[in-house]
Amino acid sequence: MRRLPTTACRLAVLTVLATACAAPALALDLGGHDRDGVVIGMNLGAGWNRIDMNLEGQDLRTDYKSTFSGGLRVGWARNDYFIASLGIYGWKRSYYQEIVPFTVSDFHFLAEIAWFPRGEGFWIKGGAGRGTFDITITRPAAKTTHKKAGWNYTIGAGYELRISDGAAFGLAYDLRYLTVGDFEFFTDTSTFSQNASLNIHFYM
Repeated sequence: MRRLPTTACRLAVLTVLATACAAPALALDLGGHDRDGVVIGMNLGAGWNRIDMNLEGQDLRTDYKSTFSGGLRVGWARNDYFIASLGIYGWKRSYYQEIVPFTVSDFHFLAEIAWFPRGEGFWIKGGAGRGTFDITITRPAAKTTHKKAGWNYTIGAGYELRISDGAAFGLAYDLRYLTVGDFEFFTDTSTFSQNASLNIHFYM
């Protein structure tokens, strides 16, 4: 089993430590925490993605590859403790080889619920939905794209600091798993991504 790159491990540890230390450090509330109505959120950061598949009984797994990762979601809050939302997230990575260069992209469409145990600050979330896995192969004569949809799941955690009645920002770390089953010549195809990002919420 291949290990997560050192840089990704360090950033994941720093994110967890920052989240754990943020509660006392960011206890100052610069705005209210009344949540009631539409919530728009986005996150921008880095992702580390792995592809698992099986070819004729042999398990294959890529190394984790880093790339830009982002997302956008729209939700609804009825109180300070829960936000239900629909979101779209994704990543894209190009692999440059001497013979056949190709690009892999992965999009996640998720229904999520975020829970704020104290009504502010620290939160955790979980969700499920559908996603797509795409490979675009660039040959000298033509470019071909293969796409497959499947089920995906996510869990995550973070900390947000409310800076006004209508906005908050913080750090987020989440995991997303997408399984698409048979894909071209492969079976048991899935992707696993870890994402560390700046998380922003706008409360309407």
